[in-house]
Amino acid sequence: MRKKVAVITGGNSSEYVIAVKSADTIIENLDKEKFEAFRLEIKGTDWFVQQNNQKYPVDKNDFSITIEDNKITFDIALIMIHGDPGEDGKLQGYLDMMEIPYTSSDVLASSATFSKHFTKKYLDGFGIKSAEWVVLHKSDLNIKDLEQKIGFPCFVKPNNAGSSFGVSKVDNHDQLEAAVHQALKEDDEVLVEKMIYGTEITCGVLRTSKRAYSFPVTEIVSKTGFFDYEAKYTVGKSEEIIPARIDDKIAKECQELSLKIYDIFRCKWFGRVDYIISNNELYMLEINTIPGMSKESIIPKMVRAAGLNLSQILTEIIEDVI
Repeated sequence: MRKKVAVITGGNSSEYVIAVKSADTIIENLDKEKFEAFRLEIKGTDWFVQQNNQKYPVDKNDFSITIEDNKITFDIALIMIHGDPGEDGKLQGYLDMMEIPYTSSDVLASSATFSKHFTKKYLDGFGIKSAEWVVLHKSDLNIKDLEQKIGFPCFVKPNNAGSSFGVSKVDNHDQLEAAVHQALKEDDEVLVEKMIYGTEITCGVLRTSKRAYSFPVTEIVSKTGFFDYEAKYTVGKSEEIIPARIDDKIAKECQELSLKIYDIFRCKWFGRVDYIISNNELYMLEINTIPGMSKESIIPKMVRAAGLNLSQILTEIIEDVI
């Protein structure tokens, strides 16, 4: 009998639409002979599966839906939400209580890596470099000393967010206040980070009980000045070069470091770690524990570049979890 897979998508962040596109890619690539997939959308407390223009609410008491008097209880959850409540660990807490197996990182790993500040601070203890930064809270927006502490240009980002919304490159003090308030639309905390000049790259990783995957390192060339939401999801606004045009030694170091970071936090599912190469050194930017899986996203491109089959990998992940 086919396992019933709830591909949970949507969420409460600005990246709702991208999450739904990612879920569609996953559903298209699931082995139809082994799995029966249902796209389960979440928006606040509204949880539902939509089929044939009909919405079927999820019974949160036992994680099921009922279609024409036929009760369907899901065997496993495949979380495909960028941001709250999927990438920050909240949804995992519910699934843990319900004893529903799921594919993503657990509550601790998700909540820890969701905070850019905590991620950088924790990895610093392992000697992993990142750009200098300062965290601001909406209750204490002291931006007067930032020019001295961080300098310009710098990046202003929501600290706890799974998307590229609210991210700004700031070239001078006059732009700073507007950038901070833009980031506050996405989160109560703001990360102000020193700009490092160099080559932007990213590396996808995955570990199952059978093997560890470090996918080909990808170079990001943005035409918008940095890899923001527009560059990520607008055709022609960025170029993703696989493999990256970097020294083989640096590429191998990046793959090994990405898997090390993934294992430090005991992540599961696909992960993606972003970096800047400056003076032949890797500076970690952030970790994505539920990276995009839409047709425009980087992970599917990495999988294809590695000569691997996404459908087979998804089967390996799900069977591993079950």
